Amino acid sequence: MMRGHRYWNRAVVGTALLLSIGVLASCSSGSSGSSSTTTTAAKTAATANGVWAGVGKICSSGPGGSSTVRGVSSKAIDLAVFTDASNTAQPGLNEEFPQFATAFAKWCNASGGIDGRQIVVHTHDAALFNAGQVTTQACQEDFMSVGGGLVLDTAAVPIRVGCGLGQITSYTVSDASVSSALQVNPGGINNNLIQGGWYGALAKKYPAAIKKFGTGGANNASIQEQIMKDVQVATAQGYKVVDYQEPPLSVNDWAPYIEQAQSKGVEALNPSAASNVGPYFEAMQTAGYKPTFVYMFQNLYGSATAQATASIDLPPTYLGMNLWPFELASQSPGLTQLESVMHTYAPGTTVDQNDELAAASWVLFAKSASACGANLTVSCVLSHAAAEKNWSAGDIQAPVAQLAMSDQNPTPSDCFTMMQLQGGKYSWAKSVTEPNNLIWNCSSKNLFHVTSSSS
Repeated sequence: MMRGHRYWNRAVVGTALLLSIGVLASCSSGSSGSSSTTTTAAKTAATANGVWAGVGKICSSGPGGSSTVRGVSSKAIDLAVFTDASNTAQPGLNEEFPQFATAFAKWCNASGGIDGRQIVVHTHDAALFNAGQVTTQACQEDFMSVGGGLVLDTAAVPIRVGCGLGQITSYTVSDASVSSALQVNPGGINNNLIQGGWYGALAKKYPAAIKKFGTGGANNASIQEQIMKDVQVATAQGYKVVDYQEPPLSVNDWAPYIEQAQSKGVEALNPSAASNVGPYFEAMQTAGYKPTFVYMFQNLYGSATAQATASIDLPPTYLGMNLWPFELASQSPGLTQLESVMHTYAPGTTVDQNDELAAASWVLFAKSASACGANLTVSCVLSHAAAEKNWSAGDIQAPVAQLAMSDQNPTPSDCFTMMQLQGGKYSWAKSVTEPNNLIWNCSSKNLFHVTSSSS
């Protein structure tokens, strides 16, 4: 399951499996098939001064210096960016990662790079099924991997760790990758400690409805394991499951599933459709089914979902978020700068959630690598990255109180915000969120320990 942000997992695994069997899921290219809201890059040109808004100076000129470290010379740093963009099932999957990497490198290099060393980006495209091969290639030439991800990443883990390829990743999928060595995830992702505060926020608003909770997902072991973690979190906050569905990976007719939810009296609905929800909501409308509220994961926050539901009279429909919403971009210095960098160095490129994930990684890398000075090593970069407190990349993501190495039991952000979808538009559900830190609701009570079905 993708772990750039925990609650994308279910949809991403479903998409990966659909792609692997040649079934094209109807999702955007963002985040391993997840839909994402896009925005036209800001009109303001990015200032090449090496300062990232909300973080500080992360790129500058300097002496560089000779090095015997792989991928590091006196004048350059070779860095890997992993993607699956060239796959034939869904061309362009995660193409945003190398696009942002190239734009960021140009912006950083214009200010002197990392202590005088220019960033050189090498794109390694696995096309879904070549994770091991491209990781082996990166091991031959690159200093580290930054701001990318592979949908089918299990095979890459022993190769990457074995060759000492450090990583600051945009997302991870398999449990092995989530907790692998030589890695820092800017979201502090953990297999057994997950965010679930949005369930509590909705329970407070709809206390009766949560006693009739409907959820589920595709009938696949990997997907089911993650859904059961979500169920653990929901039930811990008072939800009672009255309908649990396990549809096949590909569904042509959602009517029977809607009829089942309706007949069981589901009032709090988490759709079992993990990606393309348009047909699901159309079936709801045809059946005249309107539960008290609908909750969807962040992967469905995007233009595809908004367009597909624009003409449907939705029940109150919410999405939990830990990336800063584009509708509130003017309130985020980091997201404003991200848009400016893309406008200046990648004109015409849309900005979406993958760019936010990539930026959180690249800004963390640049700050950490710059702190190492001339003595640039993987251990130095990762130790500085893991020492970061309240990491948000300038309010691009929900703040993580303390980053850590991925194999050292990191603690994810305990902050979330809520968006509401109606009439094809998203708006901030401030009253449901009850923010106590900018747009976020932050509390240790938002984190929950979960167990795997195999535990």
